[in-house]
Parts: sequence; C-alpha cells; structure tokens
Amino acid sequence: MKRKATDSDTNSKAKRQREPEADYCDVIPRKDGKGNALWPASEQSIERARSFLKECAASQSKTLIVPDKDADGLDAGVIIYKTLIALGLSPDLLDVHLINKNVSVHDEMERAAMLAKNPKCIIVVDQGSRAAPPVVDSVDTKSLIIDHHLSDEFPENAIVRYSLSKIKPTN
Repeated sequence: MKRKATDSDTNSKAKRQREPEADYCDVIPRKDGKGNALWPASEQSIERARSFLKECAASQSKTLIVPDKDADGLDAGVIIYKTLIALGLSPDLLDVHLINKNVSVHDEMERAAMLAKNPKCIIVVDQGSRAAPPVVDSVDTKSLIIDHHLSDEFPENAIVRYSLSKIKPTN
C-alpha cells in the first residue's frame, strides 16, 4: 500500500538549530613555562598515574575500575584492565563498576555500592572531574581519576592523571 503525500506546509515544523558545543579537542591547551603544550597531561601527572597502576598491580589487592559507559570511557576502561593484568595483577582481583543511568560517580548510592566491593584501588575513567567528597569513604582505598575533560576540581584525596590547575596558561 502506498502512503499518501502529506501537505508539507501543515505537518512540518521548522526545527531550531542548536548551537554546536565546543569540542574538548578545540580547547587551547595549557602550556608549561617553556611554551610546550601539556597534552595529554603533564609529565608529573603521567608519572603519578603510572606509579599508581604499578602500585595497584604489585599490591595484589582488590582493584575496581569505574569507566563511563560511553565509547571512550569503556575503551579506556579496557585498556586499564589489560594494563593491570600485564603488570601482574591477578584477574580475580579486578572488578568493574558501571554507574547507573542518570546518576554520577559522586552519587551517595554509587559511592556506597563501590565501597561495598571493598577495593584497595579505584580507577575512575572518563568521569569524576569535579569537586566532590572522596570517591569512597575509606582511608584504606586509593583513587585515581583519569579523564580527558579539562577541570581544576576533583574528588578529595584522589590522584589525578592531569592536574593542570597549578600551571598557568601562557599567552
């Protein structure tokens, strides 16, 4: 059966064009004192993240990966997972926690769910870049935030893959 042609003047509404949002890749990168772009992160931040991952693997302790559920978050989570195994962490000690829909990693329900897994190391990937309480309320748990979103604020007591807040951009 063929569809009937509709009168385009009566049934169509003009759609409002949304203003495109600036892509994080379009942001002018911060620079060190020598004018070198700090991308993807400062050497100090990369070294802190590297040390954190090595320490988690060497500890042979429960480690929790908390990736964002989008493509880059899940991909980064898999890379972290495989890196920890390559560094010698037993796969039995690795767990993944996916945040529920419409809440953030900072939500009290999510923080309690992560704490209930009793991790010694938590790696939050592609989320968490805002001021907040510690990722979980445990002095025995260390947290690493890995994110490509530029921020100067992070959860308390977290190690951050890029902490550019102390480096002023040069013009």
